[in-house]
Amino acid sequence: MTAASAVANVLSFDLEHWHTATLLRDVVTDRTDRIDESVTVVTDLLDEHDVRATFFTVGEVAREYPAVVADLAADGHEIASHGHTHTPLYELDEATFERELALSTDAIRDVTGERPIGFRAPNFSVGPRTRWAFDALDAAAFRYDSSLFPVRTPMYGVSGAPIRPYALRQVRPFVGDGDVEEVDSFLEFPLAVFNPSFRLPIAGGFYARMLPVGVLKRGIRSLNRRGIPATLYFHPWEFNPAVVTNGIAPHKRFVSFHGIERLEGKLDALLDSFVFDSVQGVIDRHGW
Repeated sequence: MTAASAVANVLSFDLEHWHTATLLRDVVTDRTDRIDESVTVVTDLLDEHDVRATFFTVGEVAREYPAVVADLAADGHEIASHGHTHTPLYELDEATFERELALSTDAIRDVTGERPIGFRAPNFSVGPRTRWAFDALDAAAFRYDSSLFPVRTPMYGVSGAPIRPYALRQVRPFVGDGDVEEVDSFLEFPLAVFNPSFRLPIAGGFYARMLPVGVLKRGIRSLNRRGIPATLYFHPWEFNPAVVTNGIAPHKRFVSFHGIERLEGKLDALLDSFVFDSVQGVIDRHGW
């Protein structure tokens, strides 16, 4: 095993109702949930590779599917918070976010017996105008966040944000790599980007479904050679072609569902090629 392949990367899944995705929530009419079967596809694949992941779980999902979330925790997967109602932070104020955080924490703790230590904002909606989220997370005794997408896209992202895990010291993520402090205290795990000559998102979602698996591998290998763990994210519903729905605008359908039938094979190939763990597992490996 090479030094690059020995780096433990972060594997995460956002456990949410598929129809609450930002591009779909206002246009979907058939809201049939497929959480049970979608999670089963994912966990069967993870079990084949003996890999544990972090499931950033919406509080409402934990309340509606307690057995699913409890089974994930019992199998050794980390359960973290993805908010309570899957509402982007830019649609909330600080007080409402604090209530959402408390509700999601209670929902997860009631199901798993443990309070979550990690958070990911719906739609990666932490940015300069929602930086108050870090104060709320710190006050609520969270240990890490994984909401920053370090490249600007049409929907989200922070240009120039650091690409490696780092300490959040009173909100310092909106600066360049050279200003990052040593990893300590409250941590940020930014989503993975490949940086050959410009930043290319490879973390998951639409980008993982669209890009060839060879590009994903090159991007992860490039980060690992620099000692940087790649933080990947997926949604269980992306592994279930039965969720594909009609009656939405072509561009929304393309972004939401393109490549869904090939994603399981891509993740299988990545699990064959690299070391993956939950966020908590990576923190423990590094002693952070």
